[in-house]
Amino acid sequence: MHEIVSTFKKYFSVRLADTEALRREAFRIRYEVYCEELGFEDKEAFPDGLERDEFDVFSDHLLLEHNISKEFAGTVRFVHTSASNPKQILPLEKYCGFAFDPGLFDLNAQQRGSIAEVSRLAVSSHFRRRSGELGKPFVLEGMRTDVSDHARNFPYIAVGLYLGAAALFVQQNYHFALVMMEPRLARALTRVGIRFQKAGEPIDYHGVRAPFYISTEILLSHLIPPIREMLDSINMQLERQKTKP
Repeated sequence: MHEIVSTFKKYFSVRLADTEALRREAFRIRYEVYCEELGFEDKEAFPDGLERDEFDVFSDHLLLEHNISKEFAGTVRFVHTSASNPKQILPLEKYCGFAFDPGLFDLNAQQRGSIAEVSRLAVSSHFRRRSGELGKPFVLEGMRTDVSDHARNFPYIAVGLYLGAAALFVQQNYHFALVMMEPRLARALTRVGIRFQKAGEPIDYHGVRAPFYISTEILLSHLIPPIREMLDSINMQLERQKTKP
């Protein structure tokens, strides 16, 4: 696992898409994965080849950069709520709010500004293995670290993107981060100490997915040490970007 962390730091960097050009790169990856490859979204609705929606303006967007080729391997967004805008909702509230079980997580009881959402995680097919990727916006293991024909497999590109969102979650003092994901992905993430809590029953939403939540306390108290090291490294990368003139 320590070798995985050092390899990740060698090959990849997490970047805040804080310019229009970088956000276009995030939207381009989303179009490639969600429109062209998976057909989750109508490609005809995005003639410019950039998949985006009404929630992007309320989001921070992250990119995973391959340090050698300078290509962007993947993207994820962190969608905000604000106490000053009580009518603003999250994407999963709009499309999947009915899936939440108040006995597990009372979505309606949460104040705006206390919850955020991690969504639109997508990894370019160029950085995914051929086996097992069909119908998936990303796979948890078997990611590439090189773009050559002899690329070695590298696990946890998706984990790196989740940790980028986790860094924003911690920095910005939200109480809970919410996500719709496959239950088996939630179980897989527990292996590295990312313990999303069940918030409702699975539904058919681009496949079988269920709502989950995590708090800062749950996140930081269970991460295994190498993954905590990855989080701290990514957090420092993002902090340095914010302080650049």
